[in-house]
Amino acid sequence: MKKLKVIVADEEPISSSLLRSSLSYWGCDVVRVHSEDEARTALQAGNVDICILNWDLSGFNCLNLCQWIRHAELKREPHIIVLMETASRENIRAAYRAGVNDYLTNPFRVEELRSRISAVAARVSQMDSVHWQAGRLDPLECYRLNLAFHTNTYSRV
Repeated sequence: MKKLKVIVADEEPISSSLLRSSLSYWGCDVVRVHSEDEARTALQAGNVDICILNWDLSGFNCLNLCQWIRHAELKREPHIIVLMETASRENIRAAYRAGVNDYLTNPFRVEELRSRISAVAARVSQMDSVHWQAGRLDPLECYRLNLAFHTNTYSRV
């Protein structure tokens, strides 16, 4: 199985260090970004599986980046997890409207992060398997599998 490529945007030293060391330990390829422009460049470079973004970054509009991700034509649409100090209803609604898949309250529990990363890894593996098989399938069967995958993915959200 391939390594998950994870973009991390967090300026808080303790959580940033914990994120990077945990993700690296679990076998992820971690790319740390410090600005929206750096994040966009890394995303356009390709094959980012997960974005972990801190809601409260100075000079970094998390919601704008999420909306950009969902509207950009990227090679792979990443799973977006936002870290929030205060998970108020308004913040959570705004995050989901912007295209966030999940959120964790900061400080987060490593076990909780691991379960989220594991779930994404399973989906990525499933998608990679479908794409590999798609090269050997009839185009109509490929369309059916793709439709079934996206129906299952969005019914869980």
